[in-house]
Amino acid sequence: MTDSLLEGFERALADLCADDAVRRSEAGEGAAAQWAAIDALGYTDALVPAECGGAGLSLAEAFPLFLAAGRAGLSHPFAETAMARALLAKAGRESRGECIAIAPAAAGGQRIVCRNVPGAALADLVLTQWRGEWLLLPVSAAMRTPGIYRPQASASLQWQSAEAAVFRFREDGADIVALCNAAHATGMAGAMQRVLAMSVAYVNDRQQFGRAISQFQAMQQELSVMAEQASSAVFAARLGCAADGYLPDPLRAASAKLRACEAGERVAAIAHAVHGAIGITEELALGLFTRRLHEGRSVAGGESYCATLLGNALFAQDGASSQVILDFARKQLAFNA
Repeated sequence: MTDSLLEGFERALADLCADDAVRRSEAGEGAAAQWAAIDALGYTDALVPAECGGAGLSLAEAFPLFLAAGRAGLSHPFAETAMARALLAKAGRESRGECIAIAPAAAGGQRIVCRNVPGAALADLVLTQWRGEWLLLPVSAAMRTPGIYRPQASASLQWQSAEAAVFRFREDGADIVALCNAAHATGMAGAMQRVLAMSVAYVNDRQQFGRAISQFQAMQQELSVMAEQASSAVFAARLGCAADGYLPDPLRAASAKLRACEAGERVAAIAHAVHGAIGITEELALGLFTRRLHEGRSVAGGESYCATLLGNALFAQDGASSQVILDFARKQLAFNA
């Protein structure tokens, strides 16, 4: 990923994801046109192998794109679409420009239930795993329940059976929760960068007792904690996307999501404390981003799931001494490009 390509994407996002545009897409207004403009840029095919007509980037190389989308506030599941298209291209399905969400399916007899899927109400399709098979399901054919944090953008979906799938294939090497964890951690990290930037701008502009509130030591302390949390989330998300191909490592993705969840809670709380009452109004875009942090903590691989996955992997080693823990981090979580 070259700087010029990333800068081109960021410029396009700045035009397409202005605060008012994000508010409208979150409300389901103009979302289709916004996605068509995003897709026309070509970045959604970043992970598709070159022999299938894509850019052939690795997940590590595409990470800056996913981070930029989260930072800009793009309402659609951009990273998930890129990952899904790579999987589908390998399976032989050509892209038709659709926006694709990814979500694990809950057991429910013959019915397929995907709960609290970020951006599902704005997507055309959902890619899920069902009884050893990958299914591509149309959102239009599902019973829909509005999402908790973004009721017009996210949703829980239910299909009567796997017969609703428009495409199905097998891919044993892909872990659907790892895909979600890598995508959500990166989107959350980008949102935290935006929340931090908004908070710094606010405290530099807001005056009290004749000076900017950024000059008060208590405020500086809060912002330093927020910066620490946001930076660690970005670092962890980069690790979660550290892969030579387009499939994330489950343990690294879980580590990234766990850190994003922990950091997201603190960043959201500090940001609203810094902004005070104005932070919850429609006047500011802060809530657009903090809601995504809370949503990210509640979907797919949550904190408990990720912590359990990492803990089980650690205790599967020979003991749990400090040296074993260090070796686990170095061998299982590190990535040498």
